Amino acid sequence: MKRSLFSSFACAFRGIYFTVKTERNVKIHLAVSIIAITLGFYLGLSVIEWCLVVFSIGLVLTAELLNTALEHWCDEAAGGRYSEIIRNAKDMSAAAVLLAAIAALITGILILVIPFFQRIIQ
Repeated sequence: MKRSLFSSFACAFRGIYFTVKTERNVKIHLAVSIIAITLGFYLGLSVIEWCLVVFSIGLVLTAELLNTALEHWCDEAAGGRYSEIIRNAKDMSAAAVLLAAIAALITGILILVIPFFQRIIQ
């Protein structure tokens, strides 16, 4: 059965809602994103800087959503049993989020934090 475009978007938004509602780390990422966006407005970022900030936020949230989906799928597949393969898959998925978050942190330091401190020191 082929879904309508509206139905596909509804499923995607339901997935975002579920993840935000149930996952602590997504809430943390969203809070940091709000801080980054607020700082961006305060600093008057250029279009290129905004693109980097928005891309970084999107990358981290996408990685977190994929990590969460993989964890739920693996937990269901394992049925409560321990599996080295599933543990490794979940660890690798978590590592992807970590790498995305580190890249976003470095981007945030360069584009937001350093200019912020330069502005308040002057």
